[in-house]
Amino acid sequence: MTGSATTDVGERLRRLELERCAAITSGDVDALTAMLSDDYVHVHMTGRVDDRAGHVGAIAARPRRTTRGELTVRTWGDLAVLTGELTNHMEMPDGGTRQMLAYCHQVAVRRDDTWRFVSVQLTPLKV
Repeated sequence: MTGSATTDVGERLRRLELERCAAITSGDVDALTAMLSDDYVHVHMTGRVDDRAGHVGAIAARPRRTTRGELTVRTWGDLAVLTGELTNHMEMPDGGTRQMLAYCHQVAVRRDDTWRFVSVQLTPLKV
């Protein structure tokens, strides 16, 4: 991909993904909901599949800190695919913490000049 338009879109999507991670970390379900399309599909590391309401509910019920590694963004017009590592840092009921490293594959679409995520799939990685 070359050209400033592609770079600008890639940076815009990287910022959107960082905002999504910040919304998850802060538990801001309104901000998170606004970033996800109505027909959103989320495939968890366990294989469980949620729609937007289910995913947002899971975030509200079990807070976590989400961080991203290097992120690759590829765009084709109004469609984008974002890939890279993601780590969920979670507090456990026993007071301990757990880190879950995953490879994250996301699809975003632009409608009315607004990018929203339509799909996220996480695959656990062994460390």
